[in-house]
Amino acid sequence: MNVLILEDEPLIAQGLEREVRAHFGARLSNLVLHDNVPQALAALAQEQIDLLLLDLHLHGADGYDLLRLAADARFQTIIVSAHAERSITAFEFGVLDFVAKPFSRERLHKALQRYTGRHTEAASLAVKKRGALEWIAMADIDHVQADGHYSNIVLCSGEQCFHDLPIDKLMALLPPHFLRVHRSYIVNSLGFKRLQIGAGGKYALDTQTSTGIPVSRSSYPALKQRLLG
Repeated sequence: MNVLILEDEPLIAQGLEREVRAHFGARLSNLVLHDNVPQALAALAQEQIDLLLLDLHLHGADGYDLLRLAADARFQTIIVSAHAERSITAFEFGVLDFVAKPFSRERLHKALQRYTGRHTEAASLAVKKRGALEWIAMADIDHVQADGHYSNIVLCSGEQCFHDLPIDKLMALLPPHFLRVHRSYIVNSLGFKRLQIGAGGKYALDTQTSTGIPVSRSSYPALKQRLLG
């Protein structure tokens, strides 16, 4: 994996580098440090970056500007900033975590584990509840429904919460066992229960929690194969 650290305080940048190397070990293919947005954008254009550790104030520039300019890139982001009041804005970009400075080694490694956890059942996703960020376990998500420019996340408990990302971009944050079954629905395949076949080539999916989730005709063959196992 490739990691980019964008931090304009040398001592903090060195500390981040040390902890990133300690956390990922042999899995780390390349680690690059930059202290300004133009350099970071150039690095993103030249090489596929998997994880970005991003400060928000970079010699007077706003770190969020980089995320706006690189909106189509598929890297994951951890914000590391002294401006905790800006954490809600981070949610709009679908970041993995917001680590407030000064931070402890344990807090940073917890954030790095959120990236590692995307490839395991321990993965989590940030959602907005009551004006604050909370993390929910991927395993607790039943399905996701598109809601205009936002996404409605339905948990296995029946609780619902909203994500500021549209369903297309939210899909990029989810593990492989989440399947796009319809232009407006993503379903956690671990909760599949029944695939209903209706008249006129209409299909619907039941999970352990929900019933009647629409399934597009193009998705039907793959879902049938998945259920037959």
